[in-house]
Amino acid sequence: MGKKKNQIVGSNDMKLEKLEKPFNNWLGREMAKAEDPIAHLDERLIDIRKRTLEMFEAHKLMASGYKTVLQALKMAYPAFDLNDPNITDSHNRMARALLEMCSGLGATNGDTVNATFPSEKYNEVILLKDIDFTSLCAHHFIPFTGVAHVAYLPDVTQQDGRVVGLSKLARIVDVHAQRPQLQERMCYSIMEALKSELRPAGVMVVVQAAHGCLTCRGARKANAIMLTSALDGKFKEDPKLRQEFLALIHP
Repeated sequence: MGKKKNQIVGSNDMKLEKLEKPFNNWLGREMAKAEDPIAHLDERLIDIRKRTLEMFEAHKLMASGYKTVLQALKMAYPAFDLNDPNITDSHNRMARALLEMCSGLGATNGDTVNATFPSEKYNEVILLKDIDFTSLCAHHFIPFTGVAHVAYLPDVTQQDGRVVGLSKLARIVDVHAQRPQLQERMCYSIMEALKSELRPAGVMVVVQAAHGCLTCRGARKANAIMLTSALDGKFKEDPKLRQEFLALIHP
């Protein structure tokens, strides 16, 4: 017996499973809060269609550019085989990879810190360390990878002193990592995001990373690690607090 035209079977089931993550991360939360979830979904589907078409056009243009790059590489090095089956669709894969690695460009701080909680008079350091990330060097568009250590001090002098869930701290790092930039800017941006969203008594961020533009080209220093820090409030004013932070991330 033939399958019905609209029956979903086989690999299509796996494709539909990919909807679960964005639903849980965004759409499901919005619908749960909406007075009329069905109307809200209809509105969001219009937005999703528009955004999907924009991304499709961006991908097409980017893939075309990458195809030109590969043709130029062939010109520079005639031994390069454009008919190699590993290469024939690489321009499309390169476009998808760059869109994914730069996805933080489409996000705002509000997309990451969407819920905070009373600090319950807690006035000690809150730290999440060893948050791994991958970002892109703005100069060469070569990845740099490493870890971020993020800490803040709730401001219990204010009635609305706030804390945030640990996953949101990791998400802040992800969003600010997924864009082309300098490590210095990334470090400062994470600090500013926490400062803006939580209004803490102090915040400190340390980022350590290995840069592909240093390890695989140019100076070729495979073991070199870059360290940057950004701090504000009591972390800037109090050397003992800074020392506590450093002792916690490197015991």
